[in-house]
Order: sequence, then structure tokens, then C-alpha cells
Amino acid sequence: MQLPIKAHYASLAMLALARQHQSGQLLTARTIAQEHEIPIQFLGQILQQLRTAGLIVSSRGSSGGFRLGRNPDSITMASVVEAVCSGSCNDYASSGETNDPDHNIVSDVWRELSELQSQFLEKLTLGELLRRAMPVTSGMFYI
Repeated sequence: MQLPIKAHYASLAMLALARQHQSGQLLTARTIAQEHEIPIQFLGQILQQLRTAGLIVSSRGSSGGFRLGRNPDSITMASVVEAVCSGSCNDYASSGETNDPDHNIVSDVWRELSELQSQFLEKLTLGELLRRAMPVTSGMFYI
């Protein structure tokens, strides 16, 4: 199952901020938007939601921008998705049982899939995503 584009853009923004975490450098919304081809107004909404969730912090002014609110290894991708989707990302299943057994069976499958997806995202941290994004360097060659 595919998550909404909002969750995808939020993940890209968080990964961009994670790359700068060690240096403490702030990134502007414009920089992130240009780097990942995200509409700036849409990214602004996403960054506001991430800030409200405490995942990022912002600084105003000419040298302002955004940075992670905490260590990338302590931020799960589930928290990123939850911050921008408000529980609407996994609304595959209906709200309750019906008289139609086929409907109930299919709803159960979507519910199980949603649970598996949530478990996966809960285990995956932004730090792990950052490590996956780092280029693989070959080992040292000694003569």
C-alpha cells in the first residue's frame, strides 16, 4: 500500500534535515523544496505539522530555517507519518462489522495490512533511513 504524497514529502524533508543534524546547520523551506521538487506552499504546511509534533524546530530571521528537534535515531518514521496524516493515512478498513460477510473479510485484510505497515514504520527510524541514503564507500586498500 502506498502512503499519501504528504507522507512522502514529509519523509524527504526529514531526511534532508537529518543530513544536517550533526553540523547543526539550518535548512530553509525553499532549499528543501527546490532540492526535492516539492511545491513550497505544500511543504510549508508539512513543516508546520512536523514542528507542531515536535519533530523539528524552526528559527526565524534572515539566517533562520529548520532543524531536527532531536536525534534522528529517536525519530520513527511512524511519528513522521502520524504528524502529517492525522490518522487518515491508514483508513483502509470500514468502521465496523456489517451483515455482508465478504465486506467483513476484506475489511479484516485491510486492517491487518495497516497493522503490519504501522509495525514496520514504528521500527524504522530516521537514523536508519539516513544510513540507507549514505553512499557505500569501499574499504581501504593497502599495499
